Amino acid sequence: MRKNLYSDLYALEETHWWHRAKRDLCEIYLRKIQKKKRHMRLLDIGCGTGGNMQSFAKFGKTYGVDISKEAIRFCKQRKLTRVRLGSAHKTRYASSSFDVITMLDVLEHVDDKKTLREVRRLLRPGGLLILTVPAHKMLWSRWDEALHHKRRYEKKELYNLLASSQFRVLKITHVYSFLFFPVLFIRSLKARNSKAEYPSDFSMNNGFLNGILLFVSHIEQSLLRYIHIPFGTSIFCVAEVQ
Repeated sequence: MRKNLYSDLYALEETHWWHRAKRDLCEIYLRKIQKKKRHMRLLDIGCGTGGNMQSFAKFGKTYGVDISKEAIRFCKQRKLTRVRLGSAHKTRYASSSFDVITMLDVLEHVDDKKTLREVRRLLRPGGLLILTVPAHKMLWSRWDEALHHKRRYEKKELYNLLASSQFRVLKITHVYSFLFFPVLFIRSLKARNSKAEYPSDFSMNNGFLNGILLFVSHIEQSLLRYIHIPFGTSIFCVAEVQ
């Protein structure tokens, strides 16, 4: 991620609908895990400015790792102490240390096979990986480049990657389906105009619109209990280490 975007992320991570919706979806599964395991140890790989760690702390003891010194600095501003500088595939935590690992929009930045090997090493038997990644190669844009993405994923591709890395996929689905066609249209227009300015997707100045999008996201999350959505701008997945 470009260094200047960390300040945007820090300012908006607690209130921006996209970040809140992503955490809310994760928390549906974290609550289920908490019923079985009260003293949970959770690691957020690619913890960024610490918004997820802060939110997930109600489920147990949270830890974080990020490759960016700027990100760690913002974590410290949130009074988060269990964070360390490190890469996704070399975290320097002990083997079998965690019950849950979250990687929210991280896998697309890194060597995914090496990172999943590290996740498998870190998880305790039966431990869970909760992750989100950007979906559909057709949605690639300069925003992906600004975030230093290496790839976007197709759902089958992600499923096969996890299976080959010795994970059993429990849930995999597209999310933010209501954004797919608007995003596809806007990014197609901007792709034709190489000089078009690309504002931060983190920006959201309209509080009413922010609330509407969060509300629609919660409706989608309710539907996910019964259906798998065939398209969306992201993929959400829960997988168990084998």
